[in-house]
Amino acid sequence: MHKLKIFFLVHFFTIVVFIIPSYGADVIKIGVADTQKVLDTSLLGKKMTNELNKLHTDFSADLKAKGQEIEKLQKEIKKLSISEHSLSEVDKEKLEKKTRELNIKIFDAENLKQKYKNEFNKEETNRLKYITKVVQEVISEIGKKEGYLLIKNKRGAVYYPEEVDFTAKVIKILDSRYKEGKFKER
Repeated sequence: MHKLKIFFLVHFFTIVVFIIPSYGADVIKIGVADTQKVLDTSLLGKKMTNELNKLHTDFSADLKAKGQEIEKLQKEIKKLSISEHSLSEVDKEKLEKKTRELNIKIFDAENLKQKYKNEFNKEETNRLKYITKVVQEVISEIGKKEGYLLIKNKRGAVYYPEEVDFTAKVIKILDSRYKEGKFKER
């Protein structure tokens, strides 16, 4: 009888200590955020996209102007070279000078195009790193504040219920901070 009492007491304490507290445990919170949507629709993301588009337009306009200069020189050379057989020495020197000038302009335009491409890629990378860092900070802040155990990017998630997606909340926080001027000028 004494052994039976001890047996029940041990089981009772086991239940009280190990099983009952597990019923009160917190539910695991998992969240999903669509970072691409944040980049595309937030005010900060739109601003950076517009700035990059303006930079691209400026570079393109400059290259177009250089291309027009080259076309103009090519037409002049074509006019001079049509009657190459009957050119005087002065005209031949002028043709050679224009040809050298054309080659230099073509070389300069190609170098400028490569320079602009490198500058644009560098600027795009810097801006993407900056906004990605800002978005990650906001997501981490939400995760800590609301007790998320795991937050996954939508791109890597195969399935998730819509209730765990808090992309709209991230956009709302980013937009409010943008309106308050909390982001550094790029």
